[in-house]
Amino acid sequence: MKIICNRDDLLQAVRTVQNALTSTALPVLSHVLILAKEKGGEVIATNLESTIYSNFEADVEEEGNICLPGVKLFSILRELPPGQLSLETRDSEGLIKMEQIFFSLLGLPGEDFPETPAPLKPVFTLPQQVLRMIFEKTMFSAGQDEVRQNLNCVFLETTFPEQKATAILKAVATDGRRLSLLTVSDLQISEPFQILIPLRAVRELTKILEKEGEVKVGVEQNRVFFQTHNFSFFSQLIDARFPDYQGVIPRDYRISFKAKREELMAAIRRVSLLTEQQTRLVKFTLKGDSLLINTTSARLGSAYQELSVLTEQKEEIEIGFNATFLLEALRIMEEDLVEVHLIDNESPGVFQPVESQNYLYILMPVKLRD
Repeated sequence: MKIICNRDDLLQAVRTVQNALTSTALPVLSHVLILAKEKGGEVIATNLESTIYSNFEADVEEEGNICLPGVKLFSILRELPPGQLSLETRDSEGLIKMEQIFFSLLGLPGEDFPETPAPLKPVFTLPQQVLRMIFEKTMFSAGQDEVRQNLNCVFLETTFPEQKATAILKAVATDGRRLSLLTVSDLQISEPFQILIPLRAVRELTKILEKEGEVKVGVEQNRVFFQTHNFSFFSQLIDARFPDYQGVIPRDYRISFKAKREELMAAIRRVSLLTEQQTRLVKFTLKGDSLLINTTSARLGSAYQELSVLTEQKEEIEIGFNATFLLEALRIMEEDLVEVHLIDNESPGVFQPVESQNYLYILMPVKLRD
């Protein structure tokens, strides 16, 4: 194999796929597969759960392939100056030459790399920034417990409203204590599906999605496929049943109030400086149009801040929430006003942006001591 390419092009390709690298007992999984084809170069990395392809422009003088250590190759390319370089193989060595610079990097035969999946037929297409938004607004609520695989994911499902030519895509994530739900309407989707994408794969994909351009999405029974103009991403799917998330969404609220999101976040951040690490408990006390946010710690002391809110009810309520879980949701909402719906101090609270009704965040309360 021998190719000539721009250092920046190869560096970007390796940077894209390295999100799938892993250090395990199988050494080849810490390597990237570099392919020299008639039409140019391609870099592939896999952790067996997800696989990423990235193309780069290259003049191919001799076709071939080689597996090179991904992290070390990325470090070498990052330290090279801009310009043209040559990459060729000698047995299981990758020889990188650039002006007066030379590296001989020991690798593995390309034949040692795991079999790579073939592309799937796209089911729908949407802007990359929309897909990234979908994942960013849900994945932080996913479970981290490897035992409960059906929670360690982002769940995607489609619905097809009657008398409409377009479909609705719902993205959901939950760890059993909180739930994020985002709805995207008016999509051209060719067939219905319900899939559980592993959280690790969602994180990897989100890192490489760009602000511009579209992404094609393909789905089959046990895997999902994402393709853009410069990379392809495959992930295995979790074979499990996602919880009945619709059943945990409160339908009737007793109390609702609106608050400025930035003010609410700032108050929670300040008060949470004195929360107990184990519970991160902050207490909301709503009296008319006044919201008191406070915490008390036997070891640290106490703190409170009062905020003005908008509400039509005059009922009072005290309810506790985990400050970390609150802040994670409020950060990604972006809109100026957030609306909070409550039933009682033992039922979940519902948080959503006032200007955008397609997003819901549901949070179970922390039990208050008498």
